[in-house]
Amino acid sequence: MRKVEGNWNLYEDNALLGMDVSIIIINFNSSEYTSGCVDSIFQHTAGLDFEIIVVDNNSESHDLEALESLLADKKVVLIKSKSNLGFGGGNHLGYQFATGDYLAFINNDAVLTENSLLKLYTYIRSEENIGVLGLHQIDEGGRRFEYSARQFIGLGHHLFGESSSQRFYAKKYGLENLDKPFEVDMVSGAFMFFETKKYEAAGGFDPNIFLFYEEMDICLRLKQKGYTTVFYPGSSFIHYQGKSSANIAMKNELIISYLYVLQKNYSHWHYLAIKLVLLVKYGIKAIYKPKKYRLPFLIVLKGGNSLVYSMKP
Repeated sequence: MRKVEGNWNLYEDNALLGMDVSIIIINFNSSEYTSGCVDSIFQHTAGLDFEIIVVDNNSESHDLEALESLLADKKVVLIKSKSNLGFGGGNHLGYQFATGDYLAFINNDAVLTENSLLKLYTYIRSEENIGVLGLHQIDEGGRRFEYSARQFIGLGHHLFGESSSQRFYAKKYGLENLDKPFEVDMVSGAFMFFETKKYEAAGGFDPNIFLFYEEMDICLRLKQKGYTTVFYPGSSFIHYQGKSSANIAMKNELIISYLYVLQKNYSHWHYLAIKLVLLVKYGIKAIYKPKKYRLPFLIVLKGGNSLVYSMKP
C-alpha cells in the first residue's frame, strides 16, 4: 500500500503510469466495506492493467487505522484527506492521482462478482460517443435494483409520478432490446465507468455537491458535450446500498443537492416550476411531520444558494 498525504501536487509514481483503468473508492468510517470491495476487485479483475486509489474522507482515527491495517498488504494507493469532501469532492480528489485511460468510480459498499471491469473496458472502447457506462446493481439475494439506470428527475417526474425505469425504457426501445447496451439519461453513481478524457471534458464530479445527485449532474453535463450515457446489462455487482452513508441527518442533503443541480443545469423557468411543485409537496408534509419536513420546506421556500444548508464542512 502506498500512502499519500500533504501536498497533492508532489505525487508521482512512474510505475503506475500507463494504466488501462484507475479505480477510485471513497472510505468514510466503513473500512470493512472498503476492504471487501478492494478484495473483490483483485479477485475478479483480469485482462487489463489497473490501479486502485482509495480516498479516506477524514474518517475517525480508529477506522482509518483499521483501513490502513486491512490494506497494508495490498497494492493500493491510499489518499488521506484532512476534511470530509463528500462524494463528488472525494472522487475528484482520487481522479487527480489517477493515471488510467479510463476511470471506474465504485462505492465502497459494492462487491464485484465477475470480471465487470474488463467487460466495461472492452465495450466502451467500441463506441466513440459513450461518455459513461453503468451496469446492474443487485442485492445480496441476487435481485436487481430497479434504478440502476433511470430518467433525469425533472418536471415530468414530479407531475406524472415515478414510473418504472424498466417500463420507460422497454416502451422506448422494446423489451427485446433491453438485453443489449442502450442509451439512458443517467446510471447509478454506485459504479460509473468513464473514459478519462470525457470525464475531464465534462468537468468531472462537482466538488460543491456533498452527497446525492452527482450522477445526474455529470450525466447532464456529458449530454451537453454531446456524449451519451449507456447502460450495459451484460454485467452486475452487489451493492450493499446505503451502508457507506447510513446517517439520517444526510437526508436533507437530497433536497439541497437536487436544487443545486437543477439551478445549475436547467433553465430558470424549469427550475422555478419544479420549486413550486416541491413547495406544495414539502409544505403539506411539514404540516403533518414538522420535525422531518420543516427544513426541506424552508430550503425550497428561500431558494437562492441551497448549498448554504449543506452538511459539507
